[in-house]
Amino acid sequence: MIIYVDLLILINFFIDMLILIGTSVLLKRKTSFIRIIIGAFIGSISCLLLFYIHDNITLLVYKLLISMLMIIISFKYNSFRYFKDNLIWLYIISIVLGGSIYLVNDNISLKNNALVFNKNGMEINLILLLVLSPFIIYKYITQNRRREIVYSNYYDISIYYDNEVINDIGFLDTGNNLKDPFFSRPIILINKSLMRKKVNTFLIPFYTVNNHDLLEVFKPKKVIVNNRIIKRVLIGITDVNIDGIKIILNKEVL
Repeated sequence: MIIYVDLLILINFFIDMLILIGTSVLLKRKTSFIRIIIGAFIGSISCLLLFYIHDNITLLVYKLLISMLMIIISFKYNSFRYFKDNLIWLYIISIVLGGSIYLVNDNISLKNNALVFNKNGMEINLILLLVLSPFIIYKYITQNRRREIVYSNYYDISIYYDNEVINDIGFLDTGNNLKDPFFSRPIILINKSLMRKKVNTFLIPFYTVNNHDLLEVFKPKKVIVNNRIIKRVLIGITDVNIDGIKIILNKEVL
């Protein structure tokens, strides 16, 4: 097997720099690009010692120490929690990137040589690394941020009525401004399939941009949203179902 040392250092530098940039963007760390370059350079140069370490425990400790050094150089040390979060997400992004590259490489590469190259499999692997690595990290960061935004609007809901209780997940829809037109009570919308028994309801008018209609509602005994008890609220019975979520919260109940 032929090992190109200069290429090995260059590829490791590129990957380490992407991972550090990804960590910085994901955690919104304020640092200079020079510090990231230095951290990536330390990581790339240190890979040469991997050929001389044959003990698995020593190798594990060595890799951990190098990762910690890269984090401190790139983001400084402000507190243990700050340092810990940086280190954890460095490894998470590394695992996501490494696993994704391995998966693609294993499926389409003519010669599977992992990250140590010989001339038969070098071109396809270099293309995968140089083109896919930034894309994978970018997609991971954007999807992770989207997930945080979406799931931050999910709440544990318990609705008590007539000796029954509905326990489910509710989604906070900032566009749900429905109110009782008589007493201005906010309205939580639920899918009628969640109702286990009939309850006394009444109709109230509601308006949308292009239409108006009547909504069937009832007054629950109480509603608990993330351990917070809410009594001044109405429950509207509809066919609402957003990606499996059957309870839509009103922003005024929080």
